Amino acid sequence: MAQLPRPVADLIDAMNRFDLDGFMKPFAADALVNDRHRQFWGTDAIRKWAELEITGDHVTMDPYHIVQHHGDVIITAEIDGDYDKSDLPTPTLAFYFILRDGKITQLLLLPPNGRNLSKITPIVEASTPYSTPVPAKAELSA
Repeated sequence: MAQLPRPVADLIDAMNRFDLDGFMKPFAADALVNDRHRQFWGTDAIRKWAELEITGDHVTMDPYHIVQHHGDVIITAEIDGDYDKSDLPTPTLAFYFILRDGKITQLLLLPPNGRNLSKITPIVEASTPYSTPVPAKAELSA
């Protein structure tokens, strides 16, 4: 397996140990997680999402394809856990990690190669009690 940047390797290790604090450590304070078109801005929202849907559901990932592209990382991995798998075509997701200054600033989770996107609804902001709305334009450019 390719050598992974420390924030990505640490996140995967923590995820597979169901360690919420370890999972959160690599994220920048204003990071964005987009989990199949649901947006979670900032570490408070990301923590609530992860507590319920990652560590809470005992999700593990087993990477089998890694691409490093201009300092960012794309990982295709088999996933497993105690969650509803009915909307996934296979237990596989692509994880798109955007890294800046040694932190994860964005993490996007999607079916690999766009498979089964017809079942996924358009971007839903504040779709759950722990998601947050998109920051104001001024916050995005700061």
